Amino acid sequence: MKSWESLTDDQFFELYCQRADFVFNHGEYQMIFIKNKNHRIVYLSKGYMTNFNVTNIEEVNHENAPEGYEEIYKQQDEIALEQDKLIEKTLEPKNFLFIDDYQHISHIHKRPIINPNTGNYVGLLGQVSHFALPNILRLIYRINGINPDDDAIHEPLEHELTVRQKMILFLYLNRYSNSEISDIMTVIDHKLSKSRVNDYLENLKYIFKAKSKEELINKAIQMKYHLVIPRNFLKPGSYLIDDEVLVIR
Repeated sequence: MKSWESLTDDQFFELYCQRADFVFNHGEYQMIFIKNKNHRIVYLSKGYMTNFNVTNIEEVNHENAPEGYEEIYKQQDEIALEQDKLIEKTLEPKNFLFIDDYQHISHIHKRPIINPNTGNYVGLLGQVSHFALPNILRLIYRINGINPDDDAIHEPLEHELTVRQKMILFLYLNRYSNSEISDIMTVIDHKLSKSRVNDYLENLKYIFKAKSKEELINKAIQMKYHLVIPRNFLKPGSYLIDDEVLVIR
């Protein structure tokens, strides 16, 4: 076998895919895909195929989209191609959020595959993982050696929350003020005045049987409402996670 230093781009890419097959298909269930320099998927791990119920690569390359889904698949392919070209241009890894038509959220990490011998871009590797908001409070407790009360029993709510109630509660639990909630809701086409936000919060106090807004916050957090992103905040598509979305200091 040739050494890494003497491999052509095609030889290096072929060997890379072979090594990926060994790494990810022996007890590993990571959701991995590999694209060649023409932005075409040429490799899927068993974990990817199992999680997405895919039987062959042709299904993800969308040559034969299911009837009625042609436009959706076309849009997804155009977005993916734009992202792939960004990876190829910058030669830097990027992170994306993908939201499907069922509001399932996935985190996709894409990184370039570069032949160290030639320095050329030969493709990209993508890793998909299920996205979930971290339970920051529980993490802080764990770091500081505190055992939270996991045995607390919460009565189920007597009333199903409406779409707007879920949206306003989520923002309020994430410490946005009434005026900020009003601005956010208005920007995303759910026009709401500051006074109406307060009306919603008063109604939520009643639903949660809370005597104060602080008690509302505590009860809702205990029931993990702060970790559930309301569906109406989401739109199908794929979105770059950059330093404006994820702030690292």
